[in-house]
Amino acid sequence: MKKKIAVYDITNLITEIELNSEKIFNIATIFNKIVGESADSRSHSAIAAEIKDDNSILKAYSEDKENFEIKAFAEKLLSAECSESDGKRKTNLREGYLFIRETEKDLTLLKLEKTSVANKETFEVEGQLGTDKSYYKVCVFSDELTNVVVIDKSRKVANYWLDGFLGLQEVRNKKVNTNDLVDLIASKELFSAEIRSQENIDEIVRESKIYIFDNNTFDKSSLIDYLNENELINISTHEDNFELKFYSAKASELDYSFEIDDKVLKEHFKGEIRISKETVIRTDNFEKLILDGTVSLVNDEVRLIVAPDCLDEVKQKLGD
Repeated sequence: MKKKIAVYDITNLITEIELNSEKIFNIATIFNKIVGESADSRSHSAIAAEIKDDNSILKAYSEDKENFEIKAFAEKLLSAECSESDGKRKTNLREGYLFIRETEKDLTLLKLEKTSVANKETFEVEGQLGTDKSYYKVCVFSDELTNVVVIDKSRKVANYWLDGFLGLQEVRNKKVNTNDLVDLIASKELFSAEIRSQENIDEIVRESKIYIFDNNTFDKSSLIDYLNENELINISTHEDNFELKFYSAKASELDYSFEIDDKVLKEHFKGEIRISKETVIRTDNFEKLILDGTVSLVNDEVRLIVAPDCLDEVKQKLGD
């Protein structure tokens, strides 16, 4: 790679921006505010990622940095921002600049969407970085294909940036596993075709949710044992490959056993019920309340069951 810093304007075309000392200084300020010492990690989402396959542009870069054509990053990003069907730019993706910085320590790729925050002529920061909803995306590559830092100003890293452009996937951890597990149960895609065809599939889904709500860890054989004990399925765990009778091919993406992430459960299942103009009941897991029978409606009364470890506090506030 010949250039240490380069900038490309990416619209329907790719235009390299000519840089001078003022622009380079302002670009360094932008990098510092987003990924440097001045960065506020609370203002964006950051994940650890790894290459998805050998087609990753980062793999090509890592194998031959000296001869790698830097413009290839801009070309790959534009391709990721275009529809495969007609080759046109996706209308929901904003145009922006791709900043590329290479140091001895790492390679940083930054997409800054065209907003009023940075001057379009000099790249001087004119507003407060971090106030817009979703205007930058970053990749920091330190030569480890299994540990790449990916950042997005949005709550979730955009797939076109993570996969389409970089050829990466999030490193599987308890957060990823739990999120995928919840989605697979809700869509019934966790289960094999044989299980999905059972008349009691809705009960299996219900009890599978109860299992993850009541346990700190998920284990594939343990869930089967739990459903067997509740007489919802009849799968012998003594046979070879017994999991294949219960789980779909898609479920193979999950780790066999992992810690359940409570934050992910809260993100999926938190909810509230307004019972009057002045009163709202909020919960971290609305579905668990329903499944457990902890909350019920009797005529016009909402009835709640108080957990034993909270009873003293409730008595203190409401009286015996």
